Amino acid sequence: MGQRGTVGCAAGATESELVRRGVRVVGIEIDHQAATIAKQRGLIILEGDASTVDIEGCSESFDCLIYGDVLEHLPDPVTVLRRHVKSLKTDGTVIVTVPNFRNYAILWQLFVLGHIQYEDAGILDCTHIIITTRKMVMEWFDKVELEPVFWKYHINRRRNKLISMISFGLLREFLASQILVVGKKL
Repeated sequence: MGQRGTVGCAAGATESELVRRGVRVVGIEIDHQAATIAKQRGLIILEGDASTVDIEGCSESFDCLIYGDVLEHLPDPVTVLRRHVKSLKTDGTVIVTVPNFRNYAILWQLFVLGHIQYEDAGILDCTHIIITTRKMVMEWFDKVELEPVFWKYHINRRRNKLISMISFGLLREFLASQILVVGKKL
């Protein structure tokens, strides 16, 4: 059924469903405790920092690489993507989710209040070191020869969904808290 790679798989809760369905899942996880739990759930774990872990040593190429809220934590996401995409099969898929820094709440804090208040989670998670937008992810894909085939804005508040609907989607990029971008290897 192929091999999937998940970068930043944490304890592998989501990926364990793929394992249950017979998919070979290789995960990269920096947190030792989470990596141990993911191994118990049937994932093959490469423990360490995604910026330095070598996935080229895996026995076969990957059908899909998943970066779920990971790239914004890395100092050079393009280099990581470029290195990992080498292990992706032709027509393989890359799935990326990142926080949306074009969100109105960020713009309000920065341009109106003149101060950003970092948090323990969300768009302004204090561990984010790269600002991310849909356009930036698209540029990363271009640099590593991935063709974007789909993207979606995740709007999580009912009020914001209504505003997006009323504006015929014109404001969705400023209302979304997260962005999903899917690409194919050329």
